[in-house]
Amino acid sequence: MKRTTIFVIVILATILAPMTVFAQEPGSGGPIIEGNGGTSIGPINDLRCSGTDCRAVTQWLAVGFLGVDPVTQYFAPNIEGAMVKDWTVSEDGMTYTFNLVDNLVWSDGEPVDGWDYLFTYYAYKHADEFESPYGYTVDDIDTVEVSEDGYTVTVKFLSASCGVLSDAAKNVVPSHVFGWTPEIGESFDWASLIEHPYEVTPDVSGGPFVFESMDSERVVLLTNENYYKTVIPEGFLYVTVPDQVVMAERFIAGELNVIDNPQAAKREEIRNNPNLQSYSYTAGLWDYLSLNFANPDNPMDGFEKDADGNPVLDENGLPIPVPQDPHPLFGDVRVRRAIQLAIDLDEIMEKAVLGEGTVMPSFLSVSSWAFDADLAPIARDVDAAKALLAEAGWTDTDGDGILDKDGVKFSFELLTNEGNTRRGQIAELVQQHLAQVGIEVQVSAIDFNQLLDIGDAQTFDAIILGWRNSYPDDPDWTGLFTTDGDIVGSGFNSMSYSNPEVDRLMKAANNVPGCKPEDRAPLYWELQRILQDDQAYVWLFNQNGFYAANKSIENWSPQPNNLFWQAETWKIAK
Repeated sequence: MKRTTIFVIVILATILAPMTVFAQEPGSGGPIIEGNGGTSIGPINDLRCSGTDCRAVTQWLAVGFLGVDPVTQYFAPNIEGAMVKDWTVSEDGMTYTFNLVDNLVWSDGEPVDGWDYLFTYYAYKHADEFESPYGYTVDDIDTVEVSEDGYTVTVKFLSASCGVLSDAAKNVVPSHVFGWTPEIGESFDWASLIEHPYEVTPDVSGGPFVFESMDSERVVLLTNENYYKTVIPEGFLYVTVPDQVVMAERFIAGELNVIDNPQAAKREEIRNNPNLQSYSYTAGLWDYLSLNFANPDNPMDGFEKDADGNPVLDENGLPIPVPQDPHPLFGDVRVRRAIQLAIDLDEIMEKAVLGEGTVMPSFLSVSSWAFDADLAPIARDVDAAKALLAEAGWTDTDGDGILDKDGVKFSFELLTNEGNTRRGQIAELVQQHLAQVGIEVQVSAIDFNQLLDIGDAQTFDAIILGWRNSYPDDPDWTGLFTTDGDIVGSGFNSMSYSNPEVDRLMKAANNVPGCKPEDRAPLYWELQRILQDDQAYVWLFNQNGFYAANKSIENWSPQPNNLFWQAETWKIAK
């Protein structure tokens, strides 16, 4: 009986006996078995895959151009398994020359080289012709050139921004599978990528596994015998389990042997199970409370504009701010700080995420390479909050328990999106905590798209929503906290925050020559302190990420945002 036939027969028995004996070759261990929380899987072509479901499969098949250091969570040279060995940067910071390794091959024996990268780049330039969502990723690339031997790639960018490394970082697919050659270049029939056979049978891989089969119940991958190093697990099973509660229960029962961020309610049970091992980390997902700095009855763009509507820049290339009509409540930094001091984040984290969170002192996660470890979060201090409010002129003159000033009650509407129980819980607790210092809050949970429209229009008092950090980790939040992001109807700086020093530092940090993290970090330390002092947001918390695996897996060594770090070395008991 063929190895593949044995593998499929065993798959059918995994629900009842997931550790049934698998074939010994080519991998000496059993399979990695993960649950898919969706009901279907999108195209398994990395050029068109846009969801976490298909990405969970393509991560084993495509080849990463740039490697990511597991500690810094940022791009780094000489990361095993990546195409790029190292790189140099031109003096003007706009041209990167990437030197590639020569030991990677596709599973059919063809080399993984710069021509595959060029094909991927061209594909994204023509993304609208084959319904790919990734056309924007090449907007800042001017040209890509490949050396004759295919192992040097030169990328010229349109700016010297440190974000260009993210633009260069592509997951590369096998160009020859699609019939592309360098001679064809951009004249390729890009529309042919829609419903190409590779979308459902991506049978050429550059990763540790190769595609075997897919149906509505599971995806089956087998060991790639042509991988550059020995792959110990025999394969990867991606099993459809659309219910999150059921997925956690099946993991605990041993039917799945790894799980990615199960429900917070199940994590303590997993931690206490002697048959399981777990790993917690500060994740990149964070909720925030945004207070509108400007009058919601008079929203305006935050910068001077030319005749074409573009920002007018000063001699340093920075936007010239336009004075805003301040919000009657939140225009005063003392009031914003009082709100921060009045909120009990420990209680919020305990009730909203069962304690699975990490308090943020400012705009960066504590796991970021640019985080200022010397900056402490703002601790709750109700007395200090009351004192600041009184200093700002807010007192309870009529004894009704609600502060007032010049005949105006300190009362506002706090919006969040309906259906999100975590944010709803946060909003209710904020309401309770602020009532203790004399502030009245009306909580409204509304349709998510309606909420985004109100935020973009800048016609709100306060909003609770969330952001997700990029991975690899780039701490540049220029659009969120700089003046030129304050655009009514579309800008991310919907709270109309403006500080010329923040504008300057954000630009400087994102244009450091050479873009080395150790050179950029001190600028971000300064930014974190300014944004905390200005109370740009009311800082809440990062959610904690959580991975777990069955103890049948040896050498399990996850890293933050990387459940499958060195998965090819895992030894899985059968």
